[in-house]
Amino acid sequence: MYIVIVDTAQIQPYIFGSNRLKENIGASYLVAQATGSWADICLSPTMKRLYAGGGNFVASAESEKSAQQFIRKLSKKTLSEAPGLQLAMTYWKQEDGETLATTVQNTFLQLAKEKQARAHKEPLLGLGITVMCGSTALPAAGWSDKGDDRYPASAEILAKLGINNKATKRLVAQHLPPDGFDYPRDFDDIGREKDEQSHIAVIHADGNGIGKKFQEIIDRHLEKDDDEGYLKDIQSLSKNMEKASQAALQATLQTLYSRIYADEPDKKDAIRQRNAKGNNIAEVLLKKEGDTTYLPFRPLVFGGDDVTFVCDGRLGISLAVEYLRQFEKHTEAIIGEKFTACAGIAIVKSHYPFARAYALAEELCNSAKKYRQQHNLDSCLDWHFALTGLSGSIDDIRKREYTIYEPSKDAGDSEKRLTLRPLTLDGNNEETHRSFNVVYDGVAAFQDLALKQGEEPKWSTRRNKVKSLRKALRDGSAGVRRFRTMYGLEKLPEIDVSKNSDFQSSGWWTDSCGYFDAIEMMDWFISMEAPKQ
Repeated sequence: MYIVIVDTAQIQPYIFGSNRLKENIGASYLVAQATGSWADICLSPTMKRLYAGGGNFVASAESEKSAQQFIRKLSKKTLSEAPGLQLAMTYWKQEDGETLATTVQNTFLQLAKEKQARAHKEPLLGLGITVMCGSTALPAAGWSDKGDDRYPASAEILAKLGINNKATKRLVAQHLPPDGFDYPRDFDDIGREKDEQSHIAVIHADGNGIGKKFQEIIDRHLEKDDDEGYLKDIQSLSKNMEKASQAALQATLQTLYSRIYADEPDKKDAIRQRNAKGNNIAEVLLKKEGDTTYLPFRPLVFGGDDVTFVCDGRLGISLAVEYLRQFEKHTEAIIGEKFTACAGIAIVKSHYPFARAYALAEELCNSAKKYRQQHNLDSCLDWHFALTGLSGSIDDIRKREYTIYEPSKDAGDSEKRLTLRPLTLDGNNEETHRSFNVVYDGVAAFQDLALKQGEEPKWSTRRNKVKSLRKALRDGSAGVRRFRTMYGLEKLPEIDVSKNSDFQSSGWWTDSCGYFDAIEMMDWFISMEAPKQ
């Protein structure tokens, strides 16, 4: 028997390399097809699908000839129906007395070697007189959809656009929106604040320790003569992980629906964040076309523990938090073990290069994962507002723009961080102040969400005061004390319920600032909690 594995290569530029949402949608659908239904179709009668998960398709073949025929058939189908999509495929023979788990592991090792040795793709850019594709710069093979945005398109782009309706039908079939609502097909449909430039959030979330869990199953069966038990365990985890991830995404969508309906049930035209006096702090106006209202949210990659979605910029952090909580909840309910996840949120202008926005979200997710691993934590998240452009890695940006230097008793200046990020989703036993709850409490205070009876807004309507505090934080503890004296404040808002910090008196604790994240977020955060009536 032979084991055959299908994987994808260079997937990020293929899916996220366009600034046109329709192309991203189509690309994601084609990737899902190539490692799903297309692979199933290409199986010969003597082959058997073992499992699919994590972007891989694993099957068994009775002979080397069957394995080779499968690879040729799937390659041909992918080349014709998804030009530009690169698949990595290999097969490995099961030796006498070798367990199935050992053969699968050997096949994955072989796949990794082949992917590493692959020649870099160098597409032919055209011969003679050719028209350049408006998205890929490759030779155009036709025109995009008719309309104001009609442009010359390569074969790759035409394939992505041609499958767009099927991609939306797949999403709707799995996550049906409420009556009168639909998913956006263009970034400009996601949400826009009146008289303001549109911003989107790109969220990339990835489960923690999922690959390790699959490896544990393989390790457990390497020397055990129980191929059926191995298959049962690996198929169960793969199936249940997909089920839990889909359930988490559905629950996140349901929370978003509830937020829309709870705001103004008779209108359903916006999501608004208001202070306790009813003043608008931020709002997302939902775009309408005829009787259809577009949701300010669109999943792009979904179905596994690796999820990517886009939404209005003011909903990015709250929807990421909601998805992480739902992922924990549904993995525990469906798999019987709570899995955690990390998320990166990049908030950018709607026409910012999408490939760079996704790369930033992925880098932020990795930043959260690194922090989690260093301190043995649960779910974590990180975000960045790239409203003016990027230069360098996220570490370089934070060192340049989010670090201050204060004289130290020792030689030289001490570095202090204006941002608390990355943060844990919930409590942080290692660094209690680096929790999303701390930042959320700061945002709630600056948005005046919980005023006492008869109190007037203290921060949300006093922009000069907020700007002064932001400047004072850059001047360190001494600057904050001067600010408190100037405004007659006994202390700053309470954000650390453990009361272990000096945040309220100095704005800082050790080398971390407690309020800068919240100030930066106050105009860019709409909670998923329904407004109190």
